[in-house]
Amino acid sequence: MIKKHFIALADALRHRKPDKNWDPDKIVQWELDVKAVADVCARFNEQFDRARWMDYIAGECGPCGGTIKKVHSPARFTGCAV
Repeated sequence: MIKKHFIALADALRHRKPDKNWDPDKIVQWELDVKAVADVCARFNEQFDRARWMDYIAGECGPCGGTIKKVHSPARFTGCAV
């Protein structure tokens, strides 16, 4: 497996990430599934960076580990007249 496969798996898991309104048992199961997939990725590639991959799924970094650009809302008050 290579980086594009890890990103594809992470994207699939990110899109299925439960929100706070889900049943707590489903949230726990999703977390266990993420850890199980990470274990498989680590077995197939010794350079797999589990921490970075988990951070990407959590939305804490980009797919290559970089910082995420902050998007400013157009409705945000900037103090300038429109």
